[in-house]
Amino acid sequence: MTRVFLKIIIFLTATIVTVVVGSQTCPGVSPKNCSKHVIMSPCPSTIPTCSVPYEDLLSARLEDGNTPRVDLSFPSWINFPLMRQGQRFAKNNWFSFSLAAALGRAANMNNADIRDVAMFTKTMSNSPIGCAHILASFGAKAMTWFDDLQPSTQPVNPEKSDFLQSVNRIRWIHVKVARDIVATQRITGNNHIVNDSNYEDVKVNDVVWTAFHQDLTASNIPAEQREPIPPILFEGNDSIPFFNQHSLAFFQFNAFAYPIIMGERFGIKATDQDLWAFNHLSAVIGYTFGLDDKFNLALQPEFESLKEYYWKFFNRTILPSLFKINKRTKVTIENILEGTRINTPAWTLQLYLYRVATMLANVPAPSLASLFTDQDKFHDNNLRNNVLPNLLKSATFRTQTNMKAINDLMKIGAKYYGANYSTQYRRARYAFLTPIQNE
Repeated sequence: MTRVFLKIIIFLTATIVTVVVGSQTCPGVSPKNCSKHVIMSPCPSTIPTCSVPYEDLLSARLEDGNTPRVDLSFPSWINFPLMRQGQRFAKNNWFSFSLAAALGRAANMNNADIRDVAMFTKTMSNSPIGCAHILASFGAKAMTWFDDLQPSTQPVNPEKSDFLQSVNRIRWIHVKVARDIVATQRITGNNHIVNDSNYEDVKVNDVVWTAFHQDLTASNIPAEQREPIPPILFEGNDSIPFFNQHSLAFFQFNAFAYPIIMGERFGIKATDQDLWAFNHLSAVIGYTFGLDDKFNLALQPEFESLKEYYWKFFNRTILPSLFKINKRTKVTIENILEGTRINTPAWTLQLYLYRVATMLANVPAPSLASLFTDQDKFHDNNLRNNVLPNLLKSATFRTQTNMKAINDLMKIGAKYYGANYSTQYRRARYAFLTPIQNE
C-alpha cells in the first residue's frame, strides 16, 4: 500500500505584549489566531500559543502524540495557583466530573484513532474484567491529578511528584502500545490493526442501539449538526500515527470539556473563574500527556472564546459522530459497560445511552426509555429528581455524594490492586493494568 503523508505546516506568529495586573507587570504572548490576550493572574509565566482554529484541527491527525519530549516536567506556561484552584474545583465536583467523563467515553470509543488502538489491546473490547481493572486505574489517576496540589513553583524533585509520575507512566504505556502495533504489523505484513473477522460472531444489542439512533433521528438536532460525519469515525489508522495529536485532543475534550460548557446538566454550579481554573488544569494534563500547544484545545485566549471553541467542537464533531456508530464501537462500548456492571450493576446499555442522548445531546429519548427495566426507572428518577437537583443547591449533599463515590472507588481499586491502591503515592505509580516501572 502506498502511504501518502500530507504535511500541513502552520506558522503561528506572536507579538510580545505587556499586561499590568495590580502592581505587577507580566509579560505575555498574543498569538496570531487569538482574538485578544488575557493574563491569568497571578502571572509566573507567559501565556502559551493558543490552539489552532477548529477548521485546522484535523491536521493534528498527522502529528505524532508520542514524539520525544522532556519527561517529568510541567509546561513552562503553567500557572500554579490557577492549577491548584482547578484541582480543588475538580475534587469538590468529583461525582459530576466522573459522570461527565463516563458519558464522554462513548464519543471517545467512536473515534477510530482511539477505539482501534483500544481494540488492538483486546482488553477494552474483549475483556470485561480487564475493563474493570482499567476503569479503576482511570479513577486512581484522576484522584492523583486532583489531590496532588502543586506548590507555587516547579517541584524541586519531579521524581517525587505523584502528578508527574502518573502522567509519565501513561505516556510510556502509549509508547509501548504503539511499538507493539508496529511490531505486529511487521510480523504479519498487515497494516490493519483490527481484524473485523475477530468480531463477526460477537452479538451486540441491536434493539437498544436502534432505539438510540431512532431517538437522535427524531430529535430537533439541526441538519448541519448531523453531518458531515467526521472522517475520524470510519477512516482506519493505517497511514497516520497511533496516539496522534488529534486523538489526544479528542480525549482531552471528552474528559474535561463537559463540566465547562454544560456543567448544570451534571449538577455543577460554578463561577467562570472556577471553570477557567479547571480548564487550566485540563491544559496542563493535556501537555503532560504529550499534547502540543498548537493542538491543546484548552489553550484559548479567554473564557468566552474557550466556550465558543468547545461548543463548535461539540456541535461539528461530537454530535454528528453519534449518528454513525459502527459495530467496532458497539462491541467496545458494550464490553466497557459489562466491565462497569461488575461493580456498578446500574449501568445497563439502555440507561447509559439514554444519558448520552438526554444529557450530552440534550434531546428526549422515548425509544430508549421504553426499554427501561424497573431498576432503570428507579436509577433514572433518582439521578434526575434527587441527585442532580441537590448537587446544585446543597454543598453538604455534594460533599456527601463525592465522598460516597470516592469511597466506593477505593473499595473497587483495592479489590484489583490491593495495597497499590491504598496511598496516593502507590496509586500514581502502580495502579496500572500494564505495570510501568520507570522511576
